[in-house]
Amino acid sequence: MKDFIFEPINKNTIRKCHELNEKNVPNVGSRSLEGLTNSLENSDYSECIQFENQVVGFVICFLDIHKTKSYMEEINHKNFREISNRVNNFLYIDRIAVDSDYRNKKLGSQLYLNIINFSENNSIASLTAEINLLPSINIPSFEFHKKFNFKEIDTVKYSEDYEVSLQKKEII
Repeated sequence: MKDFIFEPINKNTIRKCHELNEKNVPNVGSRSLEGLTNSLENSDYSECIQFENQVVGFVICFLDIHKTKSYMEEINHKNFREISNRVNNFLYIDRIAVDSDYRNKKLGSQLYLNIINFSENNSIASLTAEINLLPSINIPSFEFHKKFNFKEIDTVKYSEDYEVSLQKKEII
């Protein structure tokens, strides 16, 4: 990880995280810069990876706490709601993206190791995420999450062209 800087997302890096997010659609959902900034401001854990002053990866997560649940209801976050109906004491990985030029360098894995460390240090029982099944199956995400021992807890079909696999990894 030499020369890669891992640090919380801030007002100076959010615009570059947004650009990276939009490059990774449809594997992550599209968000306006304002929407992503709002998510960051309400998130409970965030981290970006910088290399030579460029953001090459990031993650934004939310805890299973009252403040976060209120925010997620306010923005009608369906996947968080579905997970919170099935799991308690979790950290929800809302979005993760790594620039295609920097994949296969273990950067996503390092982000997940940092999230696991945060979870262990804060007595969080589970990590959760969702993986797209429709409009197309996100096979790389399934393979990545399998390496970290995530298990499917359910699937939810919201419409004819949008279905997700709800995933969970036990921490404690």
